Parts: sequence; structure tokens; C-alpha cells
Amino acid sequence: MKLFIYLLLLIGLQGCVSYSFVDGSINAETFSVSNFEEQAANAPAGYGGQFSDFLKDFMIGRTKLKLKDLDSDIKISGIIISYNTNPVALQNNETAALNRLKITIKVTVINTVNDKESFEQNFTQFSDYSSAQDLSTVETQLLEDINTKISQDIINKLSSNW
Repeated sequence: MKLFIYLLLLIGLQGCVSYSFVDGSINAETFSVSNFEEQAANAPAGYGGQFSDFLKDFMIGRTKLKLKDLDSDIKISGIIISYNTNPVALQNNETAALNRLKITIKVTVINTVNDKESFEQNFTQFSDYSSAQDLSTVETQLLEDINTKISQDIINKLSSNW
């Protein structure tokens, strides 16, 4: 019986350790996010600011970092490089069954606590939608999906430190 209790305790502690490993490996306490610049010709007006706000909220909800506008430990900025939609799933009659919205964002991270953890990297993600739908009717949903994926990629890069 004691062995069973120890086993359960060990399994429970492993769950805590794996969570704190990812979050705890970010060597900082505060972060800031500048408005992302829009250089992609097809990006909707205001998307850079929208992504910046999304990233702030995402990081607050998923890391131990605190948002601080001035003198933060981690400074994040970026540029919306590409915002394109293309057909991806051709049918027998050579019409597309699916279209893909694909976004590339160049992200610059400056870690003032440990400069070795600073980086500049492009992050690309996509979301597919039916070709029977107009992009404008599903764009909000697609952006939510893509913003989530890119924000998670940024956090993963911040916490990987390699």
C-alpha cells in the first residue's frame, strides 16, 4: 500500500516538474511587446497591433512573466512579413477544395538578463478553410488559430534556451 502511495506521489510530482521546467526555464521576470509593424501588403489594417495585444494576453496567461512597458527583462518586437492565401487541396476538376491563410512574422527578442537568450527568428503558421467560404467571413477565426500557434511557438523558443 505504501508503495502505491509513493508511486502516485512520484507521478504527481513529475507533472509539476515538467510544467515548471518549461515555464521556469525563461530567465526573466518581466516582458514587453511593441506593436508589430505591418509590411505584408495583404495584411488587414491594424493586424500588427492586434497580434501584439494577442501575444501579450497569451504570454500573461501561459508564463510566469509579468507585463511591464518600460525597462522589461524581455523586449519583444516584430514585423508582419507575409500574409497570403493560396489553394491547397485540388479536386479532380482542378478546383481547390481548401484554401490556406499563411502568415509569417519576424520576431526580435532582446533578453536584457541574459543576452545569449536573445534571438531573431521568422515564425510561420497557417490555417485552412473551405474554398466555398469567403476569406472575410472566416478571417477572424483563422487569425485566432494562427495567432495562437505563433504565440505558442514564441513561448517555446523563449523557454528552450538552445
